[in-house]
Amino acid sequence: MKLAIALVLVIAALVAADNDIDWKKMRPAWRMPQYYRRLPKEVMKQMMSEMKSVPKHRPEGRVVGGYVATPGQFPYQIVMTANFPAGGALCGGSLLSHNFVLTAAHCVDQAADGMIILGAQVRTDANEEGQVRIPFVRDGIYLHENWDPSLIRYDIATVRMQSSVQYTPRIQPVHLPRWSDLNNDFAGVIGTVSGFGRFSDNIDAASDVLRYVNNPITTNTVCNLRFLGLIQPENICLSGENSRGACSGDSGGPMTIERDGKTVQVGVVSFGLALGCENNWPSVFARTTSFLQWIQAHSDVIIEA
Repeated sequence: MKLAIALVLVIAALVAADNDIDWKKMRPAWRMPQYYRRLPKEVMKQMMSEMKSVPKHRPEGRVVGGYVATPGQFPYQIVMTANFPAGGALCGGSLLSHNFVLTAAHCVDQAADGMIILGAQVRTDANEEGQVRIPFVRDGIYLHENWDPSLIRYDIATVRMQSSVQYTPRIQPVHLPRWSDLNNDFAGVIGTVSGFGRFSDNIDAASDVLRYVNNPITTNTVCNLRFLGLIQPENICLSGENSRGACSGDSGGPMTIERDGKTVQVGVVSFGLALGCENNWPSVFARTTSFLQWIQAHSDVIIEA
């Protein structure tokens, strides 16, 4: 929870394949053969050259931008486990409506089915007050038709839940950008990323509790200086300064901004640097303004003017 281009870490993690989730069986998806076999050698060589300037020693146990969320602070945040032949993938996502969630295409591409967990503060506690678990099936997965897994482009998907969820103080839909935001790059605005991914490069497992980070959104031009021209107009980037950003297990989750008293989702976690999450590199997202028409066509939400 990707860009198969060596620089890149698919920010998802593998878990057990059944609905009785064995959270201990978890590993980053970028370590799986279907990802690392695609990495071009020339890009890996250039990346390693770039990384020579990165400090070899980082503070032990440093949280990746990290704050622990309070219960209900991010009521649109969901946890997703998707079942694949090789196991399960742990991802994030956001609630769009009573019936649909938004996530990354790489989280559900070729998935057979899975589980969506809503209202969770502690993802591993199925008896947590306010937590709801709803399954989804393959027929409810909508991948963007231009999704390119070899380059991690058009990395966006919607998923219909098997039953509708009722809104509660801990389960609420996120706001999407307006049609009038199509030319807004949001550069300089503070973005917030939330999720249950790893919170340190020194820790292999995803976080049991919901965490979040804040950092400025950067221009795609600045982001491309780090990612060797891989960033497309359909991407949006969050600065990695102060070792903050998304990490393994956060894939598909939301990046939001605060505007006019509303929380607006401007990105879907897509990829980052394969050599670690605390190297001050940007986190890369699918830019939701590039997909408003697609989201409206593949869910039951109506985009505001």
